Amino acid sequence: MGNFHYFMPTDCYFGRGCVAEHKAAMAKLGKKAMVVTGKTSAKRNGAQQDITDALDSLDIAWILFDEIEENPSVETVERAAKLAIAEGVEFFIGIGGGSPMDCDHGGASRTGDGCPLECRK
Repeated sequence: MGNFHYFMPTDCYFGRGCVAEHKAAMAKLGKKAMVVTGKTSAKRNGAQQDITDALDSLDIAWILFDEIEENPSVETVERAAKLAIAEGVEFFIGIGGGSPMDCDHGGASRTGDGCPLECRK
C-alpha cells in the first residue's frame, strides 16, 4: 500500500437535548438528508423524532431509511445508496448501534463514486 493522508474531522455531541441544542451544526451539511435507522429502537427512544424535528426546523428535507436488519447485507446497503442517489441526498444521519451505522457509512461511501460495494472487497 502506498503512502496516504487521511483526515476526517468529526464533531460529536452527547447528552439529553443535544440534538436540539446543536442543530445548527446540521445546517452546513446540505439541504437534503437521509436518516438511517434500525426498524424500531430510534422510534421508541425518541432519537428519530429529535433528529427529524431539528431537520424540519432548519427547512432541511429528509427521507427515512429504516430497513436495516442485524448485520446489514450488501443488498440492504445498496438499496439505501440507490434511494439516496435517486432522491438527491446530500448527507446522511445514522441513528443507532452498529448495524444502522454500518449501513449509513456503506451507503454514504457508495453514493460518492458509483462503485458497487462488491468492488470494495
